[in-house]
Amino acid sequence: MASLPLRLVLLVSMATLIRSSSWLNFTGNSETIRELIQPLKLTCTFQISKNDSDNDSQVLFMSIYHETKRVIASISKYQPVATSLYPSVTKVQGHIYHSNESKDSYLQVTWTHPKLSESGKYFCLAHAWNSTSQNSVFDADITVNVIKSSTDDLAVALSYIQDRLDKDGVDSIQISRASPTLPESCRDVISSEDRVVVTLASGLKVMCDTKTDGGGWIIFQRRINGYVDFYRGWKEYRDGFGDYDIGEFYLGNENIFKLTSSKKYDLRIDLEFNNTKYFAFYTRFEILGEQDYYKLQIGGYSGNAGDALTNIHNDKFFSTYDKDNDLGTSGSCAVTHKGAWWYRDCYDSNLNGKWGSDRVNWSKLTGITKSVTFTEMKIREIELN
Repeated sequence: MASLPLRLVLLVSMATLIRSSSWLNFTGNSETIRELIQPLKLTCTFQISKNDSDNDSQVLFMSIYHETKRVIASISKYQPVATSLYPSVTKVQGHIYHSNESKDSYLQVTWTHPKLSESGKYFCLAHAWNSTSQNSVFDADITVNVIKSSTDDLAVALSYIQDRLDKDGVDSIQISRASPTLPESCRDVISSEDRVVVTLASGLKVMCDTKTDGGGWIIFQRRINGYVDFYRGWKEYRDGFGDYDIGEFYLGNENIFKLTSSKKYDLRIDLEFNNTKYFAFYTRFEILGEQDYYKLQIGGYSGNAGDALTNIHNDKFFSTYDKDNDLGTSGSCAVTHKGAWWYRDCYDSNLNGKWGSDRVNWSKLTGITKSVTFTEMKIREIELN
């Protein structure tokens, strides 16, 4: 689990432990699970009742852990994406809502093919504070028993599969050594490596970030050393360029358009400046097609990098040195600032600017006279509850 901010650790030490609270609900899809056949899903929910005037608590963080003290998953107000470092977990999701949103904060973990070692008692911990600054830790537990599947269980499972195939008009089950299924997205990629290059089921080759905020990110822009020249024309930005082995690339506006027009995505931008890491997170990200000059559309901002994208660049067209789509009346922003971006007249950020010329800017951090030393732009599908 990612380490908690110091202020949270201090709050936990001073909080009151509350067990068996009606506000914290911890459930599993079944108390008895058959190994490798049945999925195991645990859901912890901090319930806010609209009619409960006594409960104005704001959740700060939630975690699920096993009786062996293994942390299975966690989520916090300061790290809003649920994460898990437990390798057998297939899927983690969750959300912490503000108290005024009247929605239940939750954390959920799923094992598609649980093993016997997943048996035991699980605990959910939720830390919250209320309007009177009272800090409380809510605790709930559930016991899960994963049992070994019998031959009868396997026969029932195969019979179920055969019934489904019969409904689809398939005569029989054919067991063969099939090729591995390609992932639909980076959410399906699990790896011990922080960055891994895969080919998706669509045929698109991408680099996945498997660790940041729980992983599952498709990286579409990455710059680390300046070996790849980003001062390029419209066609190259449309089709993509760069080298995954070098670690610098742009996935291509047409590929980004196809991805973001088929599903809803969040955007995360990771930056480094003066040896410090920063990030900017946007709740929605989409670019329109080439006929709309790959116009940028983004949602709400959060993070510690400052918002250098919304005010000037949102709803703006993409421009390159050979295709000027900015709104300025005196020359081309792309030519003047040696980049390619969603310029207005000109910019608040310029992450595709020429490396080494102090033009790879994120103005809220660098101003316009200094450059970041690392940039990574990435998208991840928004999971619908």
